[in-house]
Amino acid sequence: MASLIFPCINQSLRLLVTRYVSIIPRLLKTPYVKIRVKFNGKKIPILLPLDHLESAILNLKHVFIDCDYFQVDYAIPKSNSIIIDCGGFLGYYTIAVSQFLSERGVIHVFEPNPFILPILTRNIEMGANSKVYIYPRALCTERGQVKLYIGENPAVTSIIRDHVEEFTSIKSIINVKCIKLSTLLKHIGRVDIIKLDVEGAELELLREASSELRRAESLVIEVHRDLVDTVEIEKLLVNLGFGFFIIYTSNEMPYQVIFYAKKIN
Repeated sequence: MASLIFPCINQSLRLLVTRYVSIIPRLLKTPYVKIRVKFNGKKIPILLPLDHLESAILNLKHVFIDCDYFQVDYAIPKSNSIIIDCGGFLGYYTIAVSQFLSERGVIHVFEPNPFILPILTRNIEMGANSKVYIYPRALCTERGQVKLYIGENPAVTSIIRDHVEEFTSIKSIINVKCIKLSTLLKHIGRVDIIKLDVEGAELELLREASSELRRAESLVIEVHRDLVDTVEIEKLLVNLGFGFFIIYTSNEMPYQVIFYAKKIN
């Protein structure tokens, strides 16, 4: 494994950001606060929503500080790469990965939670370094509509009710439109990286898209171990021509791992 911690900020800045942000709600009466994080040698503006500040800070650390999505060389895109971000949340991964892209690079980001979409959109407008298309859709195994269970912690929002109830309480249930991953891959064509963070639905989505996954060069999959076994993902991907598997566990996420895979030429 090639460790690529260089894009991320260091430990002292981690503590500074956390301490600084923790006092903001006492000082400001705004729905969000703008800060700058250092990533890949650049200072990037991002918004932190104050109504769910804790989950935003954890996601910031997850992406920009701990570099959980960038731990192997094939997870770093080339300047003209095409990337699919399934589960965009606040837009932090989209912003981070865009820092490696030129204007020729493209990111397609999917986020079904309508309460999150406005801040995701503003974050991407401020911080993205490439062309980004935003889709208010869930990734599903069938087209149509599906129930989306939105957690009190909005980072835990899923089409799988049991997963949400395992880690938080359900705040609301809404119907959202779906797109199949196989349909998406047929439409886009060649894809350099698929980042998949779909809160427990990762294995079933990979199975549904198995006939089209050959279009992707690399996969970065957040595996939620309460519902999905990494052994099953590895078995599926081996049969689809993938290898170079790396399973990375962050200290911040004991209940989930990042599963990296690359197509074998």
